[in-house]
Amino acid sequence: MKKILILFLSTAMCWYGNSQETNTQRPGYIDKLMKAVGDENSWRMAKGFHMLEIAHIGGYKLPLVREFWIDFEQPRIKMTNRNAVQNQERVLNIDQGWTLENDEITEWEERTVDGFRSFWPGIPTRIFQLIASNNPGLSYTMEEDRINFYIDGEFAVWIATDLEGNPVAYGRSNNHAETHFLGEMMAYGPVRLWKEAFEPGGQWSVTMVDYKLLNTMSNISYSKPKN
Repeated sequence: MKKILILFLSTAMCWYGNSQETNTQRPGYIDKLMKAVGDENSWRMAKGFHMLEIAHIGGYKLPLVREFWIDFEQPRIKMTNRNAVQNQERVLNIDQGWTLENDEITEWEERTVDGFRSFWPGIPTRIFQLIASNNPGLSYTMEEDRINFYIDGEFAVWIATDLEGNPVAYGRSNNHAETHFLGEMMAYGPVRLWKEAFEPGGQWSVTMVDYKLLNTMSNISYSKPKN
């Protein structure tokens, strides 16, 4: 009886967020989240993703067509921004970065590299891949309105879900200072993700056109072009 009581109390403390749960102790709210975002095996096998979206950003008269190629395993991000007046490529390649615009290459300063590197661990879809692959470095706590995710003990991102487990918002600040709200869920091949994302006040919003998980990143170049 004593052992049963101890087990009950331990489980209750985990549920209410008093301790970080590892991916080997997967609770029901994580199961709901993973069921909501589609085929778990597809997330498990993925090495990265390609995403195409239309972005409306405050200060830009025209929307941007944006593409991303993001590596789940290493901090490598490749993104392009294009509209009638802009054609830009930005790349983080582990510990260095650069921008190509108007045929000119600009090396990133250290703080820009650090900013992209801090963004990379908590990309929500990367979190789904870490859950699916039972990554031992991932842990989480449940709060009243969100799930906090940690990587190697460091806070990475929070994700809020509805009662069915569908993601409805996320942020990389643990005090809600930065919040991205998520729209209707829809299928992108074997997985399900949001159709839209936006910030309060209308300064930033995106419509997702396409999302594909990639099982290899070997054909994606993150190398700096030669002058």
